Amino acid sequence: MFSRSSSENSFSDDFQSLHEKWDRRRRLFYLLGSLAGIPSIVVVWLQHRLDNPFIAVTYPVLILSGILWSLALLWKRIPLHWVEKIVLFSISALFLGKLIYLLFFFGDLETAWNEVEAVYWVMAPIFILGYIAMERKWALLFNLLVLSVTIGIGAFRFWGIAEPLLVEYIRLEARIAATSFLLFILARTKDEFSRTLTTAYAMHQMAHTDSLTFLPNRRWLTQTLEQRLSRKKRFTLIIVDIDHFKQINDTFGHETGDDVLREVSDCLHHQIRAGDVIGRWGGEEFLILASEEEAHSALQLAQRLRESLENFKLEINLSVTVSFGVTLSRGDDTIVSLLKRADLALYRAKSNGRNRVEWETA
Repeated sequence: MFSRSSSENSFSDDFQSLHEKWDRRRRLFYLLGSLAGIPSIVVVWLQHRLDNPFIAVTYPVLILSGILWSLALLWKRIPLHWVEKIVLFSISALFLGKLIYLLFFFGDLETAWNEVEAVYWVMAPIFILGYIAMERKWALLFNLLVLSVTIGIGAFRFWGIAEPLLVEYIRLEARIAATSFLLFILARTKDEFSRTLTTAYAMHQMAHTDSLTFLPNRRWLTQTLEQRLSRKKRFTLIIVDIDHFKQINDTFGHETGDDVLREVSDCLHHQIRAGDVIGRWGGEEFLILASEEEAHSALQLAQRLRESLENFKLEINLSVTVSFGVTLSRGDDTIVSLLKRADLALYRAKSNGRNRVEWETA
């Protein structure tokens, strides 16, 4: 539903809501992954702690880290991006350490080669997490750093040695280099697509928002009226007109008149419910679409709004009143017939002294 909050601040509010929802889903995904991974790590440690020094030393640390990561994910006061970066750097250091161990300290390189390849397969998820946890440029630099470290490790290990597995190692390097490049292209495409959506959304908001009051404008209200009428469900239509507005403009100037429009729109907006809609119909007129289906409740709403504005103290030290024309929709209504009844009621409110609520009789 379009309201003041979804016009003046809707752009930032909507994206903030999406960001928070995405954060919650990521927390849940990470937490499930951590809780599922800890038992697996424990099992591997129990099976290989005696025959694999690397597992014996590092896996207890990894298990403790997994528990701490899970607690951090549950404690929502800890920003998610902190957890992501800590996990990213920790996992990267772990697997780079494992690569060093396999290449230099394991012994038979051919026996260890399957695990070397496994380390390189893990690099792809690490690179992906980098683009999730950091901005694109920082993720690219991080991935290039990891890639440079693996190249340096390999160059040191195979330098001057006619090792049969050298070609395979070069292939692994080429694979993660290609993966890093592809992820960068995808991240850049995603960012450009997001910017396009952002621009399109902003243009849509501008086309349907009154630039002075930041309320929905006549175009948006007309579309909403068509939708409401098509549902064949009763609703209340109220036309609000600021009394003696031309006199305010003539006496105090158009800038003061604009201030009056903004403050009146603020007051009206904060008095209606979240499910109701207020927009600027044109000039000094506002349109309210409310969910009341009975005349009594519709008139009560209009009277409450009238009294609120009558007692409202404008910052520009002026007192203003407004007149209300109220009607209920009918099953055979068109926009023209519905607005005509509300206009007639507003005309009676003006003719009968202003600062009053009138009900349609036609």
